[in-house]
Amino acid sequence: MIVAVILLAAAVAPDLRVTKLAPAPGRLVAQVTLRGEAPAEWTEALSGGAKVSVTYRFRLYRSRSWLWDQRMGAHELVVKAERDPLTGTFALTAEYDGEILASGQAGSLEETLRRMLSPLPVDMSVPLKHEPLLLFVRAEFMTRYTLLVIPRAVGTGWVQITVPEAP
Repeated sequence: MIVAVILLAAAVAPDLRVTKLAPAPGRLVAQVTLRGEAPAEWTEALSGGAKVSVTYRFRLYRSRSWLWDQRMGAHELVVKAERDPLTGTFALTAEYDGEILASGQAGSLEETLRRMLSPLPVDMSVPLKHEPLLLFVRAEFMTRYTLLVIPRAVGTGWVQITVPEAP
């Protein structure tokens, strides 16, 4: 019974994929996409008018074989949406490391979900001379609490990608 519940939860969880990874000297452009269904209570909250968000966490590490991996950077892309009760449109905002990257409106729930689950690409700075880099990416929808005090993030697992060398 427990195994069936775990398999069902794994089948329902969205799948995070890195769709674009473009290294350049001193920069790295990455774009992610979530495939599958978002958590049902998150989608219901969005359609009901609550303010919801998806937080994409990017961690950049230097891959070293003789020591532990060294963290080179940590970035967050937060995509927020809220339904206006008067007009029925959805206001969207994308913030990258606390600064507004883009904002706009969507007319339907489907368009809002598409924009939130396929956000804009992010541009990260990397050192010019480095050993091979690893990019870790995760998406988080919300936080649930166990016993009202122990937080647990609801989202995808960490996805690890080896960053190709810049041309």
